Amino acid sequence: MTTEATSGNPTGAMAAAQSAPEPADNRISGRQAWALAVLGCGLFLATLDLSIVYVALPSIGEDLALPESRLQWIVSGYAIFFAGFLLVGGRTGDRFGARRVFLGATALFGASSLAAALTQDFTTLVVARALQGIGAGLLDPATLGLIQQVFPPGPKRNRAMAVWGAVGAIGLVGGVALGGLLTTVSWQWVFLVNVPIAAAVIAAGLFLLPGRRTDAAAPTPLNALSGILGTGAILLLVLGLTRLGDAGRSDPATLVGLAGFVVLAALWVVRERTSASPLIARELWRTRSLMVACAVDACYVLSIGVEFFLVTLFLQDQRGFSPLAAGLGFLPLTVTVIIGNAVTDRLVGRHGPRTMVMGGLLLAAIGLGLLAVGVHSDSYAIGVLPGLLLSGLGNGIAFPAMFIAATSEIPGENQGVGAALVTTTQNVFQALGLAVLVILLGAHPGTGNFTTTFAATGAMALLGTLVAAAGLRGPLAGKAD
Repeated sequence: MTTEATSGNPTGAMAAAQSAPEPADNRISGRQAWALAVLGCGLFLATLDLSIVYVALPSIGEDLALPESRLQWIVSGYAIFFAGFLLVGGRTGDRFGARRVFLGATALFGASSLAAALTQDFTTLVVARALQGIGAGLLDPATLGLIQQVFPPGPKRNRAMAVWGAVGAIGLVGGVALGGLLTTVSWQWVFLVNVPIAAAVIAAGLFLLPGRRTDAAAPTPLNALSGILGTGAILLLVLGLTRLGDAGRSDPATLVGLAGFVVLAALWVVRERTSASPLIARELWRTRSLMVACAVDACYVLSIGVEFFLVTLFLQDQRGFSPLAAGLGFLPLTVTVIIGNAVTDRLVGRHGPRTMVMGGLLLAAIGLGLLAVGVHSDSYAIGVLPGLLLSGLGNGIAFPAMFIAATSEIPGENQGVGAALVTTTQNVFQALGLAVLVILLGAHPGTGNFTTTFAATGAMALLGTLVAAAGLRGPLAGKAD
């Protein structure tokens, strides 16, 4: 896709593939499949830890004698640094090689997970979660950069991207279910589970992942100043948004975070406009598919992306589910995410990511609408399950298609930063969405509050459908302007 887009014909190869049986060289080889499995496991770690701790929080709070106001930092400590290091991670991978960054970030993630599991101190736990977030922020864009190296443009890369996107979605929604299961043993296991996976990923990655491309252009300077300003701005924004939802507009941390964001963001814009080597290449801002995908991604996060938080809170606070029961309650959602990914994998080549994104978000909107109505029922099977099934199916369809659309026109040397821009959008709007949801739910949410919030998320999914319909083009997300 990248090579075709830069030559001005992003749809030619796909159109040809549709009119004839898939040739043998379009099939993923055994080595490519194993490499994709390694990259998928790495991405799974990064997305899993955004959600796996939710159902473990009450157990952590009880064991460490923590008030609820401090528990949110176990989640936010990870999310803030994850979001803050994505752009730096993308540029670092483009500059020093995605393989090196992937392996180093996985090692950092595994070591910090072990530290989080072994500590009995709140401060040390939050620091370990922050280090996990840094590792995830470096790791996430490196996985996509390596996919561009392993898989050539066309059907192979489409299939790999569909798998990559599904792993991200499954990690996010499956983390809740897995967290519930592991918490029944001990809350430490929500962190310990990462250690053997990280070790296996590193061992396999040393043999299966490619080094720097020999045909790549000269490395672009890292631009450390832009990286520091950009990372600092995102950190302060997510901090401010997190505190806004937790403590309100008058909280000093909220004001400092948001004001600091404005200052650093302004300095970052000036630096980017005047630098000979901006952190985000100027052509990326002119890449229509990437910019529209970021807008769609914001709507995705404000709808499907915050659903697991809402459902977890509803099941435990309103229906009295235990952590294990709440985790098991998410299994149908996880299953339909996998089914949705299989649908995208089979149909994206024929219909293009635009159609798949629109269809997935529309299904999700219907599912969230059913949840808004279903919260009035005391029955999980009647009130919750239908909405979970439909929204999960929509999630599985939309997520990988959205990333295929986003990266279809990005040159290879900017794939890491381009992917990081989409994921940064996710994390920033995740914080914004959670802040807004906390405000809408109030201190003591009732059924009416959940109806309002589920309806609001459904409306955002509909908005994302409209943005995709108006902004994305053609079977491969359109031509660059």
